[in-house]
Amino acid sequence: NTITTNNVGVNYRLGQSRDEQLSFGVNFQTAKLQSQRIFPTVTSVNQSFANVLPNLMWRKKLSANVNVRVFYRASTNFPSVTQLQDVVNNNNPLYVTSGNPDLKQSYTHFLSGRYTYTNSKTSKSFFANLFLQTASNYISNASYFIRGADTVINNVKVSKNSQFTKPVNLNGYKSLRTFFTYSMPLKFIKTTLNVSTGFSYSKLPGMVDYQKIFTNSYAYNGGVVLASNISEYVDFNLSYNANLTKSKTNTTKSTSSESLNQTIGAQVNLLSKNGWFVQNDVSGNTYSGLSGGLNQSFWLWNAAIGKKILKSQAGELKLSVFDLLKQNQSLVRTITGSYIEDAQSQVLQQYFMLTFTYKLKNFGTAATRQNNGGGFNRGGMGGGFPGGGGNPNF
Repeated sequence: NTITTNNVGVNYRLGQSRDEQLSFGVNFQTAKLQSQRIFPTVTSVNQSFANVLPNLMWRKKLSANVNVRVFYRASTNFPSVTQLQDVVNNNNPLYVTSGNPDLKQSYTHFLSGRYTYTNSKTSKSFFANLFLQTASNYISNASYFIRGADTVINNVKVSKNSQFTKPVNLNGYKSLRTFFTYSMPLKFIKTTLNVSTGFSYSKLPGMVDYQKIFTNSYAYNGGVVLASNISEYVDFNLSYNANLTKSKTNTTKSTSSESLNQTIGAQVNLLSKNGWFVQNDVSGNTYSGLSGGLNQSFWLWNAAIGKKILKSQAGELKLSVFDLLKQNQSLVRTITGSYIEDAQSQVLQQYFMLTFTYKLKNFGTAATRQNNGGGFNRGGMGGGFPGGGGNPNF
């Protein structure tokens, strides 16, 4: 599968000031999509495209603490090899899939806006983000139910009462996302408070038995985090996050669903002056509104103990245990233009790991650094588990 693109364009920028910049331009793009297949039959795909792709960026400093930025870009996306190859996959006789060699590239408009407020004196900040996206020839899925009798698709027999699915180009895709976060210090406990919230909406086109349908999805999320900055020997994070999702598909039998995921977490890391350290990461997860009896709650506890050794504590020996309570689960909700799927996957639960880490450093004297151009920057050695505390001493 070969994709060849050529671009020629021009951009113009107004203003050399750091306080305000405006640039805009346009690109002309030609593309050729070529794909060859030799099994089970010899066939090829050869498509050509020509597109005009505009872009715009505006940035302005409204005050010493406030900045705004607006960005727009048009782009194209090509189908994958799997989406183009019309080889029938009947590993699951009740759910048969195939690619589509007639697929075309999708054309996307993307617009984003960002507002930032930062005050170094008070250590307060506020960020607001907005993202909009539309697409024509969006690559979605078309599903067809085989009724009455068996049928043959691309020399492969497909049984009756099964479902055949292939990718198609459809118009009508829309997406909106927002994200807001506010941060402020709580000096009396040497902790930073972060509060965030957001909303997202998507309109996904699909097709069922030659009828075009849409799935509208709404997601609301919010969370709060307390991140400590007590000392280099004590580090903790406390967090809570909730995500509410509502979806509705306008088929002949209109379907709707609503699910809620809540997570509460705590990370505590302790380090002694002689190099011993203990790390704990505990989170509670609750799922409700899922189908097929998948609603459940579980705790995930990761822990570690270790010792910093060798000269300047450059080495670290650590014993870690993942999923101490043996409750880890994997639950995923997938929303497409033609269906909503809840899936539970088998995942690795409790395991232990012994690791040795050695930190390489090369710091000379001040005179040496001046002569050799500066040397390396000092950086903290990361540690703990994903989502843990941000103190570089752990």
